[in-house]
Amino acid sequence: MSSDNVPMMFRAQIQDRCQIHRVEKGKRRQDAYKWVDEWVKVFPDKDDMALAPEEFIPRFGNNVETRDYKISWRLVTNSGQDEGVIRPIIGAGGFPYYSGASMKGGFLRACKQICTLEEVELYCGKKLSDGSYTQGILRFHGAYPVDMKWTKRLVDIVHSQSEKQVIEDQKTNANAQISLYKATLKFGISSRVPLQPFEWDKIWQVWERAMGVGIGSRVSAGYGHFLGVNHYQPLLQVELKGQGVTSKLVNGKKEFRCNMFKAALRGHTLRLLGGMTDKTTAQDITSKLWGGFNNKEASVGLLGTSFDFSDDDINVHPDKQFYTLSQGTLNIFCFQDKIDDDTRTKLIQTTESLIKFSLLFSSFGKSWRRICHQKFFPEYYKAPEQLEGDEAPKKQKQIIGSHWEFLDSSTPLCLNINELKEIREFINNTRNIIKTWIPENKQAQQGITKWRESWYPRKVQVWARFTEGDKSKAIYWFHQNYSPSKSIKNPHRLTGSMGKTGRIWHRMYPCYSSNANGEIVVINYIELLTIFPDISLDREKFSDDFIRFLETETDFTQVW
Repeated sequence: MSSDNVPMMFRAQIQDRCQIHRVEKGKRRQDAYKWVDEWVKVFPDKDDMALAPEEFIPRFGNNVETRDYKISWRLVTNSGQDEGVIRPIIGAGGFPYYSGASMKGGFLRACKQICTLEEVELYCGKKLSDGSYTQGILRFHGAYPVDMKWTKRLVDIVHSQSEKQVIEDQKTNANAQISLYKATLKFGISSRVPLQPFEWDKIWQVWERAMGVGIGSRVSAGYGHFLGVNHYQPLLQVELKGQGVTSKLVNGKKEFRCNMFKAALRGHTLRLLGGMTDKTTAQDITSKLWGGFNNKEASVGLLGTSFDFSDDDINVHPDKQFYTLSQGTLNIFCFQDKIDDDTRTKLIQTTESLIKFSLLFSSFGKSWRRICHQKFFPEYYKAPEQLEGDEAPKKQKQIIGSHWEFLDSSTPLCLNINELKEIREFINNTRNIIKTWIPENKQAQQGITKWRESWYPRKVQVWARFTEGDKSKAIYWFHQNYSPSKSIKNPHRLTGSMGKTGRIWHRMYPCYSSNANGEIVVINYIELLTIFPDISLDREKFSDDFIRFLETETDFTQVW
């Protein structure tokens, strides 16, 4: 048999054989999709995949207690079969499987937190003085999907860009991984002895406690969470609404991706630390807080995020390029079971400051550096296109920007800014909170000069103005000259270009008030421009003209 006939699943992960983790630019069909197509084609090919013949779906025995849980976004069950490749555990009948061993490990950790020692030993066994273990009464059978919907949207993407955006604008590689998308899983547990219904309720309560911080891999970025399962003691819960550009998967298809919140918070942590310490310390503390890779070794951080929302609350426009979300809950939690009160308070202060910082200066998701054109510049999409000939078709304009706001229940987190100088006070307070994580002997007055976006006075400028209603002034400067012959796109592109990250952020921050009915409404906005001049260049050749324009010909004020 020719080696080319060997299924992708059984090929070595080497060049020209199979590299499911690698995304190759310009390749018509990525290996990850070949791998998935060969996997799922062995199952019934039906138009309606909601149901399939019973013989194809794994079933637990009659003595196994089961409950169904639906994945809120995605779940990664890493088999660990190949180094550097994230692909699922595959169990009976070729179905993806969450292992019983992983289930028991999560159950045991949760059981120790909320059960008595006697219950822990009853359920999971105990260690004897000679080092051996007794058996507990429970058996954990893992989980399988309940139907064939798991076969859809299996190919996921991992594309870390924090170093490109914060440290150095260099090419980054996207990788593929295989994860289950919004599938419903049936979990099974059995007991060696008969148990009463109230005892099973207690056992499932423990398991849901384990699920409350996520299961599987990459839980800190929003993977492995389930609908209807309460999060275990989140440090912070923030109610948000938003709209913006929909992210792309490996094949170009669109998806609202919940990992964008951790990416934003982690990136801002790195920027702020980069303004107050050295490179190694900034990266080490960021990894301590949010996890990451240092010296090619993965570390689990103190903090993680998940985002809860209902499919009924999100509207993805027909062309899939743009989404609007009416409500969702961002949860920030701590992965360490035992932290002292001082550390917990410090983590809450840190996460609150980072959320406020993110909502004031930036946004979440793709194209976060620009304000949402659908909301603040709708005429951009309605303007006639420049055609090259009489018969030339119109081209759809690129969707630009995103916008997120606090919902009513979380408006206490919104900064009540009456004077622009209060923005400076907020920045300084935020830096002071982040600085508490830096050892005194590692603190620096000047940040990391070589980083693109380290946050310290010489490296960044913030300009702001109060608007009338929702009218932005700066948005027009991104599309036309700000003066008769001068543009922020040239000569060194503050705005960035294809494959080149820009050096300017633009944000419309809402100012809230209560109307006559006691409802919280947006009365106007603060328009903010955050500029990172390239101080390695002669300032006269870079941004002085634009900064002079802001200072002398506009109502913008430099606040930091």
